Amino acid sequence: MRINFHILLLILAALAFQTCTSTGSPGGTTLADDGSIISARGALGKLETAPSGPLYSGDGGKNIRLAVLAPQVQGDVPGYLPVYIQGLINNNFNKFSAVNLIDRQNLDRIISEQKIAASGNYSDNDFVKIGNLTNAQYFLFGTIQKLSGESYALQLSITDSSTGVRKANFMRGGTLSQLEGRGTLINEATADLLSQLGVNLTEVGMLTLMAGNTSVVKAEAGLARGITAQAGGSEIEALFNFTQAITFDPSRIEALSRLNTLSSSISGGTISQRIVNDIQARNSWLNAFKETKRFFDEHPPFEIIFDPNLIQIGLTDYAKNTANIGMRIALDPSEAGFGALNALLEGLEKTGKRRDWGFSGWPLADVAPKTAGTVVFNGRRSFSYKVDVALVNENNKTIGNSSVTLATEAINFYDGARKITPPLKVGGIVNFNNVKADDLTPTLTIVIRAVNGISSRDLSASGYMKIETGDLEKRNIYISSTPSGSNRERSSTVLSADTAKFWSIGVSAGTSFAAPWAIATMRGTIAPLPYSFLELGFDFGMISGIEDADFYFSLYPFAHYVFFLPFAESNGWYVGAGGGYMLAEYTFPEEKIPVNILALDATTGIILWNMLNISYTLRTDFKSANNKVSIGYTYRFR
Repeated sequence: MRINFHILLLILAALAFQTCTSTGSPGGTTLADDGSIISARGALGKLETAPSGPLYSGDGGKNIRLAVLAPQVQGDVPGYLPVYIQGLINNNFNKFSAVNLIDRQNLDRIISEQKIAASGNYSDNDFVKIGNLTNAQYFLFGTIQKLSGESYALQLSITDSSTGVRKANFMRGGTLSQLEGRGTLINEATADLLSQLGVNLTEVGMLTLMAGNTSVVKAEAGLARGITAQAGGSEIEALFNFTQAITFDPSRIEALSRLNTLSSSISGGTISQRIVNDIQARNSWLNAFKETKRFFDEHPPFEIIFDPNLIQIGLTDYAKNTANIGMRIALDPSEAGFGALNALLEGLEKTGKRRDWGFSGWPLADVAPKTAGTVVFNGRRSFSYKVDVALVNENNKTIGNSSVTLATEAINFYDGARKITPPLKVGGIVNFNNVKADDLTPTLTIVIRAVNGISSRDLSASGYMKIETGDLEKRNIYISSTPSGSNRERSSTVLSADTAKFWSIGVSAGTSFAAPWAIATMRGTIAPLPYSFLELGFDFGMISGIEDADFYFSLYPFAHYVFFLPFAESNGWYVGAGGGYMLAEYTFPEEKIPVNILALDATTGIILWNMLNISYTLRTDFKSANNKVSIGYTYRFR
């Protein structure tokens, strides 16, 4: 009867909450603080650092040993949600207390080995078994119940494993966005349960916990979806969800562990190794391709980073009392996302059947025979994301709207390649032009309104891609001092933040229009600093043009330091100087004549599409001068 009473209380509380939150202010701009809108606090110049210090006082409950169990499900609850709640509570207790937590993977193993119900409906005997095997002093468990619409009821309890006495209890209703989003409801539960256990949060700790962390929440949701998918036998879905968890929070040790284990298994070709029939094995991989396409359609392997430390661009317009404000922004490829894709490619290669099955062009080209729904990224090799941004002051007034288009160069991949190389990082500036000085306040709110037309709320709910703040001051993003466009909407396409660093290797062929008439060059560039690089290489020359000479060759090792100016994502011009030492030899019928020359070089050239290099070099030893014109292939690897 007690359980039914608790559920009745939860239903009433949830209905009351739903009634309270269904109304809104009639005017102004109100930003949701539950994580459903992607936003961050910003300021002109350097944003003040958040308060720091201890998150809890006293011993933090270091003598408590706690096992957190996934809550029992009641009603139509998404399958991953109990595991997500369990994970976020584990994360919160680990960060905001010194409570000793039982590792979830060990806990899952014990529950599986002891054949204990995994539904969350634990018996007293189950608690005794788990307690004996884990030496847990307390258990945290409860229920998550679907009420109606997006409303849920959450009940959590902490019970002494030896006496059965309840030490703490939490009951509250809320929406799915409060369970996810910033994890508001679970953060409130954490604070309440810790307090009942005698763990006191400091002011900084309480503020930090209640503020939430959307990246941690998305990581826990991805991890939970992965665990649920793996338990259901869906390895590929699990792989990509673990990948999503790592993308949002690289510090998630459990996600890393699970991803590494599963990735190693898949990269070993295990998707179809237990299937004897060749057709069934091929179909198994086709299903994996379809799942891969579906996942990357919903979660592109890129991350958007925006800098809350806003900058003034150009001079203040004292006549209009306005200023132009800029925000640095970047688009980075997800290491975890492309890593998961390469794990699949490696596993496919390990089968030894890739070409026989007609999969040579996957993931960016159709399989043979063509099968719908298998081509990842719809075959695109470059990507473009339009980011719409709003700037809101402390009075909830929108003082600027702008947009920027971040466009990548092409992915490096060819049919039969064993690895897909992601494009370089991209960076740019969002310009808010003609912002009224009277509207500026000490702090501003930066709102990511949409990405490629997907609203902020939908981006947050779906975990479309990781969007977070970061310090981009050192990314060498080009800033124009004369921004143009209206103060309401402006769109621009920007270059890669790393485009100015040109790392490459290449070969070329050319001539000096004298000895040597034919020149083959091997070269490489090293670019530790932007807008310049060190070029190292050697020329091998033949054909002297002298009638009496039976044979001629020259070897010219050289080093040049040049300045490099990219003028598009994959094009650039360079000019510089250096030198080298020529070792040449003429062979005549009666003798061989060696020629050794120390020379200085002046060089310039143009690079097109990160692959075609056309160059001219003037070479002199101050007694005579020579020229070299060459054209060749360059492979840019960074």
